[in-house]
Amino acid sequence: MKKMDLESVNETVIGAARKAGADETVSLVVMSDDVMARFANDSLTVAKRISDASLFVYLSKSKRRIVGASSNPEASAVKKFVGELCDSLRSLPAEPTFAALPRKARTYRGPSSRGGKLLGSENDVPKLAARAIESARGAGAKRTAGALESSHVRIAILTSSGTKGRNQGSKLLLNVRAFGEGEASGHGLSCSSTLRGFDPEEAGRRAGEHARRMKNAEKPEEGDYRVLMSPTVASNLISLMGGFASAFAVDAGTSYLAGKLGTRVASPDFSLRDHGMIQGALNPRAFDDEGLPTQTTEIIQRGELKNYLHNLTTAKKSGVKSTGNAGWIEPSPWNLEVGAGDSSYDEMVSEMRSGIVLTSNWYTRFTNYRTGEFSTVPRDGAYLVKNGEVKAPLNGLRISDTLERMFSSVRLISKAREWVQWWEVDDPTLCPWILVDGVRVTRAYGQPAPGHA
Repeated sequence: MKKMDLESVNETVIGAARKAGADETVSLVVMSDDVMARFANDSLTVAKRISDASLFVYLSKSKRRIVGASSNPEASAVKKFVGELCDSLRSLPAEPTFAALPRKARTYRGPSSRGGKLLGSENDVPKLAARAIESARGAGAKRTAGALESSHVRIAILTSSGTKGRNQGSKLLLNVRAFGEGEASGHGLSCSSTLRGFDPEEAGRRAGEHARRMKNAEKPEEGDYRVLMSPTVASNLISLMGGFASAFAVDAGTSYLAGKLGTRVASPDFSLRDHGMIQGALNPRAFDDEGLPTQTTEIIQRGELKNYLHNLTTAKKSGVKSTGNAGWIEPSPWNLEVGAGDSSYDEMVSEMRSGIVLTSNWYTRFTNYRTGEFSTVPRDGAYLVKNGEVKAPLNGLRISDTLERMFSSVRLISKAREWVQWWEVDDPTLCPWILVDGVRVTRAYGQPAPGHA
C-alpha cells in the first residue's frame, strides 16, 4: 500500500457504509513497517522486513453495532467486506447501553517529523544487534541470544461525522539474553522512540554481567523478603495493573480494582498515570479508536485509585466522560508512567539491609483476577542482599503475592526510570526501581529448603 492510500481506504469504507445504510462508521487503517533481527549463539539467524496493512471498521445501526478487521485494502474487497459487516449487523440485538459517537468533527494534523523512521537503512538493524552481542561478550557472556525490532507505524482515522486524522510513531526494541557457565544467564533491554535514547551496548553489558555473576547460583530459603524490583520486573506487574484499570475489566468482574474508586490501593509513595502523548512514548496516540483525543489520566495518585480507563460505552454505563482510551470493545492504556521517587539504586540496596534483588521475570500468572493474586518466576539475575550488600546469586525462585498488598508495601522508588516494552510487557511503561516489603518467596521447583514447608 502506498503512503497516500491510507486516507483513500478510509473514504471507501465510509462511502460503502453510508450506501449500505449504516448510521455511524469509523474506519481505522494501520500501516506498519518493521525490520526484525534475531540472533542466537552470537550469530544472526533471521533478518527480515515486514510491511503490513490492517483495516478496522466500526458500524452502528439502530443501536446495534459491530466491528470487523480485514487485511485486504483493495477497493473492491473493502466494499464487499463493509457490505457483509452491514448484513451481519442487522441480525444483532439492540444494546440498551449503546453510546453514540460524537457528532462534533475533529481534525488531527499528525505528529512532527520526529515521528518518522529512526533508521536510514534496514541494514542498520543487524549492526545494532552486533553491538549488543559484542558488549555482552565483553561483560562476561559465553554466548548470547535475542531480538531487535525497528518499528514504524502509521495510523489514519475517518468517521462518518467527519473526524479525521493521522498518527505515526517509531521505536526500537532490543531484548538480549546472555549465558555463562552452567545455568547462569542474564537479561538486558533497551527500548526507545529515538535513536539517541537507544543503547544496545548497555543492554548487552547488563545481560553479560548478570550471566557472569549468576555462576553457582543457590536456591533461596523460603520466606517473606524485602524485594527490590528492576524496571523490567516492576513494569511487568504494573502493565497488568493498567489492564485491571480498564472499565471493561471492572464491569466484567475480572479486576481487583472493582469498586475501589476513591480508596487507597497502593502506598502513598506510588502513582500511576496513562498518557496518549508523552515525550519518549513508545506507543504515541493523539486520538483513540472512537476519534476522541487522548489525554493524561491519573489512575492511581499517591496510592488512591482515581480513575478507570474508559471508552464511550463504559463511560456511559458509569455516568462519566471517556478518557480517550478506546478500544471499541475494551479500553486499554496507551503509555503508562510510574511516578519517580528520590532514591538511587545503591541507596535502595543499603536501605533494604537484607532481601532479594530481581532483574528479570517471566510466567506471571493469576490464580484469582478478582483479588489480584498472582505468581511470577524470576530469572536472569536474582541476588541475595545481606547487611546492605549484594551477596550470593539465586535461582529457582517463585514470587507469590497480590498486586494490592505488594504495591501497598512500597518502601522506596528510584529517581531513575526506563521505558520498558517486550513480550512480558504489552503496554509501554516508564518505570523506576521499586523496593517492596514482605514479599512471599518460595522455590519454583524441587524440594523446599530444610525447615520450610
